[in-house]
Amino acid sequence: MEKNDPRTYGKHIVQYPMDYSLCAGCTTCEIVCTLTHDGLVSPSYNRIFVDRGTRSMVHHILSCQHCSDHPCYNACPKKDKAMCIDENNIVYVNEDECVGCGLCQKACVFEPSRINMVKSADKKQRKAKKCDMCRTRPEGPACVQWCPVRCIGLSTDPLPWEVESK
Repeated sequence: MEKNDPRTYGKHIVQYPMDYSLCAGCTTCEIVCTLTHDGLVSPSYNRIFVDRGTRSMVHHILSCQHCSDHPCYNACPKKDKAMCIDENNIVYVNEDECVGCGLCQKACVFEPSRINMVKSADKKQRKAKKCDMCRTRPEGPACVQWCPVRCIGLSTDPLPWEVESK
């Protein structure tokens, strides 16, 4: 995806600039994500990813940006059953209906894709996993709440340094 892409994004997880907080690469966001959604810890089930900069030691958080044109939703053969959009314009996967075809992952405009496909010999276990902003969680996204260095937040919230200066 190019930086000058005119695509607009919905509410999503953002990583704060390094002058505010630097990602430690601890993977707490990945861990609490899978614990919150699936009750286990496994990179196979992540909905948020830490891209570890092994040479630069600068880590980047990768998460669904909830594109306004919803390419993953539009690619789903079971649209409105497996891939759904809620009243807040958050695209989410109804895993009970997902057949694990991977078309949503292929349609994601980001590289790497922000959709994780669970691979399994049992075809019934193959499911798409993507950030849904913990939409049913009253406290909001677990990754934001539990980040120990507070390097991530929501795109619609005021930035921490804007709140501090008021």
